[in-house]
Amino acid sequence: MVNEHINWHNQSYIMKKSFILSFALLVSAIVSAQPAPGSFGQTWKVGPDWLRNGVIYQVYPSSYKDSDGNGIGDIQGVISKLDYIESLGVSAIWFNPLFVSGWIDGGYDVIDFYRVDPRFGTNNDLVELIQKAHEKGIKVMLDLVAGHTSDKHPWFLQSAQDSNLQYSDYYIWSDRLPDAKAGKDLEAMLKSPDYMQSTIGKWMKSEYPRDKYYMKNFYACQPSLNYGYANPDPNHPWEQGVNEPGPKAVRQELKDILAFWYGKGVDGFRVDMASSLVKNDKDKKEILNLWREIREWSDKNFPDHVLMAEWGSPKYCLAAGYNVDMDLNNTRAHNRRMYFDRKHQADGGSYFSLNGGQPSVKDLYGNAWPEGKVDSKTTPAQMLKEYYDYFTDCVESTRTMGYFASITGNHDHLRINTGARNTPEQLKVMMTWVMTMPLPILYYGDEIGMRSLVDMPNVEGANHNGKERAGARTPMQWTADETAGFSDCTPDKLYLPVCTDWTPATSLPQYTEWKKELAAGKVKPIAKGNPTVESQENDPESILNWTRALISLRKNSEALWADSRFIPIFNEEQPYPMVYLRSNGTETFLIVLNPTSERKTLVLGGEIEPYLSALKSVKGTVSPLLTTGKATCKHTAKGTTLKLDATSGMIIKL
Repeated sequence: MVNEHINWHNQSYIMKKSFILSFALLVSAIVSAQPAPGSFGQTWKVGPDWLRNGVIYQVYPSSYKDSDGNGIGDIQGVISKLDYIESLGVSAIWFNPLFVSGWIDGGYDVIDFYRVDPRFGTNNDLVELIQKAHEKGIKVMLDLVAGHTSDKHPWFLQSAQDSNLQYSDYYIWSDRLPDAKAGKDLEAMLKSPDYMQSTIGKWMKSEYPRDKYYMKNFYACQPSLNYGYANPDPNHPWEQGVNEPGPKAVRQELKDILAFWYGKGVDGFRVDMASSLVKNDKDKKEILNLWREIREWSDKNFPDHVLMAEWGSPKYCLAAGYNVDMDLNNTRAHNRRMYFDRKHQADGGSYFSLNGGQPSVKDLYGNAWPEGKVDSKTTPAQMLKEYYDYFTDCVESTRTMGYFASITGNHDHLRINTGARNTPEQLKVMMTWVMTMPLPILYYGDEIGMRSLVDMPNVEGANHNGKERAGARTPMQWTADETAGFSDCTPDKLYLPVCTDWTPATSLPQYTEWKKELAAGKVKPIAKGNPTVESQENDPESILNWTRALISLRKNSEALWADSRFIPIFNEEQPYPMVYLRSNGTETFLIVLNPTSERKTLVLGGEIEPYLSALKSVKGTVSPLLTTGKATCKHTAKGTTLKLDATSGMIIKL
């Protein structure tokens, strides 16, 4: 162990410089925050109230619990686990798409927005789930694919006909491609053996009577709904203005879908691709107008319902009237460097890694990174400051409009257990970070440390362009049996394989070798019990119970709620451990985290002293509210000393 000792009291200039920098950023954001993009008057209130101390639990329904033994999760399976979900302390469940789908893109190719897909059950099953969840004080949110449908959707099939019908202008059709690049993209896409799951280009060749081409949003089977163009080009007849009949009718369909499910008891929606509905809208003026219209309509007819966006830019998203935006790990490089191992990294490279954020040199398959792909210039201190500056600015400049949520993972990207971040101790530190952010979203399975798997089959379009999304969609691990308690079927019938072991391996070759040694009795798992609910339920040191404790603390502590301040304490000379405050003005928490493999010691003082005044009456050891790993706090006349072993952290109430 390396003992790094930085005395912030004696070297107060370090603390002064860094704290003033962070505090100045906070004050500046409060005092001089610019109006949100676009000219508007905010008509909505921040809310609803349950979001203030809320934790949202994301469930991928195909992978949560199978009740009928077909190897695919379903609604009745979720109902059977509502007691467990309640035990977590979460405020709401957000489901990935439940609607009738062609299942070329994991449910995001919707055929019918008004009917639950038979694989999951019926509309009545969903209503039953909503009612039973509400009895437990749990809200229910659905996923809305607003930007496109399946090419099997009745709207599209009618729109594809060579006649002027009701749905003719619900999609974007053209007799020619807009430019040479579009032609090259289409040619490249069609050469792919699985071109229906290709994201190359924006246009698909049509075999329908209507026209030669249609615009797609993602895969070829996902034709783009026509919300119009912000600046239609008169030389492009397919570009309709946002207020032409087709785009106006599509906006009304969006309201009708929301109203239908709100009438069934749904409490809100997460909206897929929320920022990209209107085309050629560089300044986002028209998309902001669209969502403000939806928000005004929603508040008038369905008050206290929630709209959460896949956007990743709260200054625009929340200005558009959304209640929640998400800090996504696919949109911001500094986010990925901060706490998500970047795509296919084996040996770390993120701030929350044992190696202290050093550049990753291998991928998950054991291959060396191309020299040009190794980010060797970004230091851990730069990672941290970059993220602090960005996140604090986002939160403070949008405080009156809504909330900016932090995620543990999601269905499109890696889990927190990935690559070199793969021990329970590491994951508990990471979980502490997310659960002490203004609004956490907990991805199913992360509460027990399920890991992102590699080399998964391309089930229902999960993997595309080399991106393995299936590894984060594997069945929930309830027990240690061969199907992890997810289903009564045989393992070969499972929707995706399960993985029920802890492993120190950071790459597929290492994992393959480790499995051989495990079977031969040469090695043992690196943690007690499999990463299952069963093994962790009664273990007070488990990730599961640590997560429960964190959620309980935040629900009962206003200083940790979504509208309380996040105040980072940055020190450029010592980026580890991380130190930050959460405060509502009357209550303040000090959170200290050390995700590295080295011991860290520091003495707080100087400019942070006003926040530590409550500790002055304490002589000797200060008792943290929660501690993971070995972490201590002592207050003496010389200052407040924090000592943290590797992969440890603590929360102290000041």
